[in-house]
Amino acid sequence: MNITKYIYNQILPKLFKLQSRSGWIPIVKDLIKTKKRAIEYLDLRAGNTVLVSSVGAGFELGFILQKIGTTGSVIGVDFAQGMLREAQDVINKNKWNNVQLVQRDLREYQPEHELGYKVDAVLSNFGYLDDEVLVRLIEVLKPGGRIAISGPQPLTGFRKILYPITFIPEMAFGLTWKSLHDMSKYMATLRKECNDVVMNENTFGKYFVVVAGQKPIIDKN
Repeated sequence: MNITKYIYNQILPKLFKLQSRSGWIPIVKDLIKTKKRAIEYLDLRAGNTVLVSSVGAGFELGFILQKIGTTGSVIGVDFAQGMLREAQDVINKNKWNNVQLVQRDLREYQPEHELGYKVDAVLSNFGYLDDEVLVRLIEVLKPGGRIAISGPQPLTGFRKILYPITFIPEMAFGLTWKSLHDMSKYMATLRKECNDVVMNENTFGKYFVVVAGQKPIIDKN
């Protein structure tokens, strides 16, 4: 097992399990607030089908299911077996029967092909993204469907002094300098491919950001 898989299968699941009980820590409080805000931007309704990319330990599932109800459904995708094990524990504990977990490397996952249908909403909260993954997540949306992504973004100006308490701790979770600076590129993709794009960076130091948009009913291209 390589070091990345070890971290995501053995170490991070335990840390993510503590997330909801660590809201008193300022950066964790902002992280939770950002994740919830991304869900709000999806404008979910009862009966919606939601794809959660990098579902992790399942933190967002309860908030999503409160909105889509028992007639809706969630597909949660993650590459880490350890994360999915924690998410399955949450599902079993709450007796949810409308959540499907899929273990797949997002770099290889073809949601539209593998699901065989389009979804109402896509969520990627602090999850793995690259150019191709983001395009596929947009493609699997129904016309008029909504997507929200969130994560850290580069600090600017005097806020760069906050890197020791923002970026550096997140390196333990796999964040790299390159992936931090890729967020602006993903924002540009959403602005190009979606309508009604909104951005919210109302967190400490404007470090965490949510970007959301709606897939056009008529193809923008």
